[in-house]
Order: sequence, then C-alpha cells, then structure tokens
Amino acid sequence: MSKVALGLAGAGGVAGTGAFAAYQGGLFSPTEKKETPTVRAVLAQGGYEVVSTDDKFKAFFTEFKTDNGFMEEVNKHKKDGDNLPSNDDQGRDALKALCASYLDSKDNLNNAIKWCVLRIQDKPLANSKTWRNIATGDTDKETWKTAFDSAKEGMIKIGVTGIESNTNSDKGYSVLKNWCSENKKRPVSTENKSLESNVISWCAS
Repeated sequence: MSKVALGLAGAGGVAGTGAFAAYQGGLFSPTEKKETPTVRAVLAQGGYEVVSTDDKFKAFFTEFKTDNGFMEEVNKHKKDGDNLPSNDDQGRDALKALCASYLDSKDNLNNAIKWCVLRIQDKPLANSKTWRNIATGDTDKETWKTAFDSAKEGMIKIGVTGIESNTNSDKGYSVLKNWCSENKKRPVSTENKSLESNVISWCAS
C-alpha cells in the first residue's frame, strides 16, 4: 500500500475514509494508479477546500500553536531568527510553507487535513446566520433547549448517540451542544456535505 493510501486509511478520524475508499475503488485512472498521487490531487478529488488566505493561515496558526505536534512540524519551515510562538505573522508564513510542502508531497495527508484545509466552522454562513456560542456553560441553556427541539427529529434520524424519541430538551440540549462542538471541526469535503448541512441547520441561528 502506498504512503498516500496509508495516510488516507489513517485519516478516518477527520473524515478521510471516503477518500480512501475512492482511492481503492478506482477514483484515479489505471494510468494514474501506477504513480502515487500527490496530497493536493487526493484532496481535490475528495472535495476538500485548502486554506488559501493569509488571514486564515494566521488564524489556524494561532489556534494550533499550543499543539506540540503542530509546532514540531511548522518549526521546520521557520526562518532564521523567527520566534513563532510569540509572533503569529511569522507563524502564518511558516504554516503556509508547511502546507505547500504537504500538498506537493505524496504522504502527510492526515496532517494536511488537520492543519491545511477548511473546516465546516471556517465557512462563511449565509443569510446573516452566526454560530451558536458553545463555550458559555449554562448561561444560554434555554437557547440550546429551543435548538434541540428543532433538531431532535433529525438527530434521531441520523442516530446521534443519547437521543431517542423520549429524550426531552432538559437532557438533549447538552448532547446537541457537544455534537456541534465536535462536528463543526470536521473538514469541508464531498463526503461531509450532508453533515455540513446538519451542522449549519442545528448549530447556527
């Protein structure tokens, strides 16, 4: 199995299983199969959206810089004299270089999905919608209870753990809140189109 195939198999936690199945099932032509595709090609075939703006690279660096594994990778692309933890602009540039190296490689797919592609929460919301605030404890409990009442039927339909026909909003709102917290972070991809629709419907207002 090629390095990209191994990377695809290991990317299941960030919705990479569909890409791996497509790779195995003949997404690429027989000629292409003879040569391992680049990470860029795999992401494009899977409908992933690569980070492209300076603002988003900077925001990603700021978010991920407390992750030791991330910093170990991004430090490989810092310039002499840079101090990335204390300078987000330098971190932005190093992350851009890191992602470029991933995209042109034939491995590193898992890291590329984690750090170089847009997540559902990174996409602009239409119709003046905003994401419901998750980091609020119970200060907006009633708002989340109302959101749960609207989402309950759909949550049952897709089999969200902990939600049944007799689950009331007093118990269900926290399940919805946790579900939104987790699934907003899933990558934008063809495989996640249905999930993205549910996240926007249930986790934004």
